[in-house]
Amino acid sequence: MEGIKYVGIDDLEAGEAGQLQELSEDEFAKVLKRAKLKEAELSVFVKKIHKGEKSHHYELILKLNAAGTKKAWFDVRHEDFDLAKLIHRCFDALAANMEHEFSKGLKKSKFVA
Repeated sequence: MEGIKYVGIDDLEAGEAGQLQELSEDEFAKVLKRAKLKEAELSVFVKKIHKGEKSHHYELILKLNAAGTKKAWFDVRHEDFDLAKLIHRCFDALAANMEHEFSKGLKKSKFVA
């Protein structure tokens, strides 16, 4: 999908990279639709952190540049052992941050005389 930049995806295995791209594209489209944005740029920073021989977990940072909004940058950072769960959690948090910021702006402008 256009508008998504991946950083650190080369460190993941092929299946993990495909899962990250597929879920990120789906969730990004949902966030754009939910926030009623026509265009935005998303940077996805992923890091696979090894904990010993067999265990590892992922760190995911999302940075959204929503041009045309009062607050132009939204970012979220989470860590988890399950990549799919982590992606969903990050995009849910990103959408919640955006909704909070937009509703805060609506409340202020609504009651101004």
